[in-house]
Parts: sequence; structure tokens; C-alpha cells
Amino acid sequence: MEYNGMTLTEDMMWAVTIIYIISLIVRAFYCLTLSKTLKTIAEENQLLKPWMAWMALIPIVNLYWNFVIANRMADSLTNEFYDRKIAEEENPGRLLGLSYAIFMIVASIPIIPSISFVAGVFTLYYFIRYWVKIDYFRVLILEHQRFVDAKNKKEDETN
Repeated sequence: MEYNGMTLTEDMMWAVTIIYIISLIVRAFYCLTLSKTLKTIAEENQLLKPWMAWMALIPIVNLYWNFVIANRMADSLTNEFYDRKIAEEENPGRLLGLSYAIFMIVASIPIIPSISFVAGVFTLYYFIRYWVKIDYFRVLILEHQRFVDAKNKKEDETN
């Protein structure tokens, strides 16, 4: 098979297939984290339903949907932190999410390979940072809920 004047061997095709499957699995775990985080947010504070996080797995659509996720997740977390009176950064995770989305688009444009490669490296960097940050917020909400539950249980026992 020939692609852009380059002959692709069967081994190369297998390598591309395996890399694609691995990236799909990684993105599925990323979407699972997004979904779990949205499930920890009270329904009235959610600007994105948990099932909508899975739309980031759809090719081409994900280029747009990453922007939606970054904005709506930040707004949902802001609402939740405000309701829970948790002091956290304003627009939590928005800058990292938007950086990831922008670099993903730049990396997807195959005009100049060196720019696409550099953008791909930055995409991976911001993808990991955003994923870790969103999971941090999920854990923060869960820990806050545990604290509130323990406090309420203690108050009930004393009454």
C-alpha cells in the first residue's frame, strides 16, 4: 500500500492499528474519568451530562467536543465548588482543557509535518495534565462529601 508516495509494509499497518487501538483504550479511560467526575457533581450544577463525555471518542466530532468539555466541565465544577463552599481556582481546568483542544486541532492539520509533530507532543502533555486535574477535582468533591457526611453523623450522634 502506498500513502503520500511512501510504501507502507504490512508490519507498518499492524503497528498503526495497534497504536490506534491503544489510543482508543486510553481515550476511553479518559472519558470514564470525565463521566465519573460529572456524576459526582450535583445534577443542578451539571452543564454537561455524564454520558456526553463519551462523545469525545467519536473521530472528527472530538475536535469540537473537546472545547465543549473544557468549557462546560469548568462551569459545572465552578457551580459545584460554589455550592459546597470549596475554595478552588476560578474556571477550574478550563485553561488546560482549552490548551489540549487547541493543540489537538493543530496536530490534526497535516500541512507541515514538523508543526504537527510538535503540536502532537504538546497535545499529549496537556491531555495528561487535564486528565489528572479533572481526576483531582473528582477526588476533592468525594473527600468533601465524606467530610460532610462524617460531620453530620457526628452531630446526629450527639443529639
